[in-house]
Amino acid sequence: MSGLITEAISARLEVAGAVPRQQDLYSGEGADFYERLVGSDRAEVREMLTLARKADGPILDIAAGGGRLTVPLVRSGREVTAIDLSDDMFSHLRRSLPEDSTVECVVADMRDFSLGRRYGLVLIGATSITLLDSDGRSRLYAAVRRHLAAGGVFAFTVAGGASAQSLAIPRDQEIGVPGPEGEEPYLFAQQMEEDGSARVVNWVRVADITAGAEVTVLTSRLHVLDHQILARELVDTGFAVPAVSPVRTDSGVEILLLTTSWAGSPAAGDDDASE
Repeated sequence: MSGLITEAISARLEVAGAVPRQQDLYSGEGADFYERLVGSDRAEVREMLTLARKADGPILDIAAGGGRLTVPLVRSGREVTAIDLSDDMFSHLRRSLPEDSTVECVVADMRDFSLGRRYGLVLIGATSITLLDSDGRSRLYAAVRRHLAAGGVFAFTVAGGASAQSLAIPRDQEIGVPGPEGEEPYLFAQQMEEDGSARVVNWVRVADITAGAEVTVLTSRLHVLDHQILARELVDTGFAVPAVSPVRTDSGVEILLLTTSWAGSPAAGDDDASE
């Protein structure tokens, strides 16, 4: 594997006489593709809205992306702050917001952010926590603790059951993705790293693969996690044992929602966000 380009994609391009150009899945043209890929997915929306109805105070949407969760929360009347590392993803969110919306969009790393306030609900959708390694997750938990109000809820999702198991299996297949003029075929490849702790994902538009062409390969690196690992991490960093519940989906993909809160009172070292 060269960089984040899988062996399967490298071989396919080499046979065609094409040259790969690596592009992050969540920025530039990758952000546009990702929005076409998942923007219409309503998984998790129902569950997050239910949590929002029970939460006091503002809501923080981490790794908000194109606003798949942010926009429904805003439309329900809630005050939302959205953070994401990609301003390209935020361009999609901004276009989807109601005209009178006052959502604060903050370009920030979910491992290290300081917003100066606390939130009644902090959420991470789309299993985006898998973008982080162990150190990154530890830093995320610390950042969430600094921003979670007393009595507030921290909620996020991760794949479960057979869906989680499938993430550890190499794949190489063609998948139809919605495009401006109808469905377009893309090559999807998933390759496991040697220690099995992470997977590299590639997407390539089939029509781009021609002799002599420079072909964009959209890439992402995601960690293979299960809810038990994450539950232990949460407890070790000062959160209560999380409740784990299934997320209803239309696609048959198994997703688990973990919800937790403070274990005890906020510690003095966590008090850098004003009430």
